[in-house]
Amino acid sequence: MNRKDFIKTTAAAGAMAAMPALASAAQTRSPIHAKGVMPKFSGANVKGSGKIKVAIVGIGGRGTGALQNMFDANQNIELIAVGDAFAFPVERAKKIINANIEKKYPGKFNDFWKVGDNVFIGLDAIDKVVKTDADVVVLTTPPIFRPAHIQKCLENNKHVFAEKPICIDAAGLRKVLDELIPMANAKKLSVLCGTQMRYQSAIREGVERVRDGQIGDIVSAQFLRYEPTYLTTGIWRENVNPSLVPEDAEFQLKNWLAFIWASGGQFVEQYIHNLDMALWALGKLPDEVVGTGGRQTDLPFPQKGNRYSTYSVNYEYANGVWLAAGCRQEYKAAPYATFRVYGTKGTLDMSFGKQIIKGEKPCVIPTPKKQALVCEHEFLFNAILSGNHINTMKQCADSCYIAIAGREAAFSGKRFKCEWVLKRSKQNLMPENFRLGAKFPIAPVPAPATYKLS
Repeated sequence: MNRKDFIKTTAAAGAMAAMPALASAAQTRSPIHAKGVMPKFSGANVKGSGKIKVAIVGIGGRGTGALQNMFDANQNIELIAVGDAFAFPVERAKKIINANIEKKYPGKFNDFWKVGDNVFIGLDAIDKVVKTDADVVVLTTPPIFRPAHIQKCLENNKHVFAEKPICIDAAGLRKVLDELIPMANAKKLSVLCGTQMRYQSAIREGVERVRDGQIGDIVSAQFLRYEPTYLTTGIWRENVNPSLVPEDAEFQLKNWLAFIWASGGQFVEQYIHNLDMALWALGKLPDEVVGTGGRQTDLPFPQKGNRYSTYSVNYEYANGVWLAAGCRQEYKAAPYATFRVYGTKGTLDMSFGKQIIKGEKPCVIPTPKKQALVCEHEFLFNAILSGNHINTMKQCADSCYIAIAGREAAFSGKRFKCEWVLKRSKQNLMPENFRLGAKFPIAPVPAPATYKLS
């Protein structure tokens, strides 16, 4: 099928149709990252009103950014509830969003910020947010909470924007695959996950060209994301009580990026974007994984958490194709990001800011001005407004599944089949009886000599 025929076929079938739940590793090896076209806005109303009512749980840096992206996608929305474990991010977010909206859309902030008394503080904020009359709930808390929060939203008949990753361990992965995907499909509730590169038109076109054979048969891929800093935790610096110690639950939650149990580590929490792009382009999941990693020696433990600062993971396919995946967050290291797919007739370079095919059929795909972070919300709002149910949890769960396998391979130094994560792992990173005010021991930085796969 040529590219033009494919677009006609997918347009008729509906963009990014809902994916069924998978109960086993074998089932996840379907063509998980199908290409598709982006639908247009329908202009329909929600629940008989002219506004989409939005609520958010987790209004830190990413939550603040997501709300601004949503308003850029559609100014006919209003924020009616906010939930967070702590009070201080709420006013901070309000000031940032106010400045952003008034700069772009003068006089519109008060039309958007309709929160009123619906500010809920504490670990149970999700329970109160889902009882409001919001149409869609934005979930931008630390990712360890994502599966449980998605469940509560679906049980209360809310559409969901779930920031990536949607799971960081085997327990969360199974919950998403076996419970949450079927629930959303049965209720026809739309769930969109925050792997936003899928909604950037140039990247999508590059993937389609690879699928159409423009670079020949795929041989290998290399996706690297190197950054010159360890963590970006500026929002918390003035808000962490100096009397707290790393073993305090509040310290760990406010510095969640630094702790594996809360974030999943860089390979799952951040690199999921790049791994998702790679798996999408390659069109299927790898069979085996082996990897290594470590931690910059001058990072104090446990003050800077217990996560690795560098990973190098190799994924192998049964047909001989391999994917080299690597990421790094280390102070003063050179920034470098390259994402390439190599074929027998050419190479696709899908790095940030450019989509270039070199080889027998070279081309340069123009980069759109509109951010992918805005496009993903356009896609979600279109589904809500038109009543065309979408569910992207399956594709995000597949990428989380492979990311978890890569992290565990690096931590353990073992080479194993990726399906081990689904078939045998019992890993559950959520601390038992987690509550603010408690103390929780911090696991050591993983080392292959002592780390046990679980």
